[in-house]
Amino acid sequence: MTDQYFLKVAALGPHPKLEITQLEFQNIAEARKVLTGALSIEEKYDLTLSNYIDLEKELLSLTAELMIKFNFDYDNLYNIRALLNRKIANFILSGKIYTEQIISTAAFCASDCSEAKTELKKFRSKKYDTNLDYKIMEALRNYIAHYGMVLHTLSLPSHWTKDSNGNAKELEFNIDLFSEKKLLIADSEFKKEIIHELPEKFDLKKGARSYIGCISEIQATVRKITETRINSARLTIEDYLIQYSLINNGDSFAVGAYSPNEKKPIILSLEWDNVRINLAKTNISIPNMFRRYATNSLSTKTQ
Repeated sequence: MTDQYFLKVAALGPHPKLEITQLEFQNIAEARKVLTGALSIEEKYDLTLSNYIDLEKELLSLTAELMIKFNFDYDNLYNIRALLNRKIANFILSGKIYTEQIISTAAFCASDCSEAKTELKKFRSKKYDTNLDYKIMEALRNYIAHYGMVLHTLSLPSHWTKDSNGNAKELEFNIDLFSEKKLLIADSEFKKEIIHELPEKFDLKKGARSYIGCISEIQATVRKITETRINSARLTIEDYLIQYSLINNGDSFAVGAYSPNEKKPIILSLEWDNVRINLAKTNISIPNMFRRYATNSLSTKTQ
């Protein structure tokens, strides 16, 4: 029949067909869309998290270089500021894209789209209203778009740490990054409602850590809201792959769902969805990121 719906290996050859109903085909198509959206959720978070890690890595690398070379001339400091400006801008822009797009993507993958949108908007608004760093970092995205780079000044503090007897132990080096209020408010597009909350110097390092922590909390909420429907979508695909394997000597590789109304089949492979699962396992929630920092200090045990 020309209007037949069926599953078959999407390749040339005498592969067996498993007939399905139109409703089953639609369920498969819907499951595929949900899993595609689920992957997009994890990719958005992974992009933001990766840009944040790039910023932290650059700071550690530059700190180590300054610790050894002591190169504090104007050209070197300018190059450092330009490099860090790019890293900060990449992170802020990806963070803003995440917070703007995640609700619509997540709502599609939730059991109740309208309820999910309401809950996520409420949660995102709470983060914005209760966390000044989050609020300023979001505003800095518009500053980058309309005016320029947000890293205005940097400092390179160093000091000796002391042991329990008050003796010098290690010479600690650092890089501090700041946006200056007087320059931010020179942008006529900068959000007027937060100007009174701006410190004279906004600590970008602390702001970045606090911002990624808030985004991490949003992601955890998104995962919780979408978990049921995403798991159901995967089980739908798995079930039809098992059914097809029973008529194809246990093989369900590259199986497609065919419809008389579509030129190309819907591929039922789950390899790409395994990428989503691995991203979710790797990119764990880090809500207290503003309390964390990396150090290369000598271990107490070796001293």
